[in-house]
Amino acid sequence: PRERALALGATRALAADDSAAIEALDVDIAIESSGSSAGLGAAIRATARGGRVVMVGLLPPGEQPVAISRAITREIDLIGSFRFTDEIDEVIAALAGGEIDPTAVVTHEFEADDALAAFEVARDASASGKVLLRFGRVAS
Repeated sequence: PRERALALGATRALAADDSAAIEALDVDIAIESSGSSAGLGAAIRATARGGRVVMVGLLPPGEQPVAISRAITREIDLIGSFRFTDEIDEVIAALAGGEIDPTAVVTHEFEADDALAAFEVARDASASGKVLLRFGRVAS
C-alpha cells in the first residue's frame, strides 16, 4: 500500500509500526484510513498539539486499545468520517464521466463466478489494492 501511495503522488509514506519515524512527525492533520487501532495510535502520535485526526478507516465493533491520553493531553481533535454516505453518487458520476481514473488503484479483476478467489487475493494487502468483481450485463 505504501508503494502504491507513492506511485500515486504521495510525497512520503511511513509504516505505522516505524515508531521513530512516526514520533518525528508533527502534522496538523492526519487521515487514518487503515481501520486499525495501531493505525489510529500512529496517527495520534504523529499529530501536533491542537491538530486533528480524521478517522476514515472503520475500526471493528467493540472496544479498541488506543492510547487516548495523548490525544487528550495534546488537545487533538478526533473526527469521525463515515464514508459512502452522500458522496457515492458524485463518485459514480465522476467515474462515468472519466474525471477519475481508477486504474492506478485497481490491482485485480475477477469474474463474479471467481468471487472466492477474489476475496483470497483481497485479504493480502501486500499483494493487492482494490480487487473488483465483474458481473455480466443483465438483458433488458
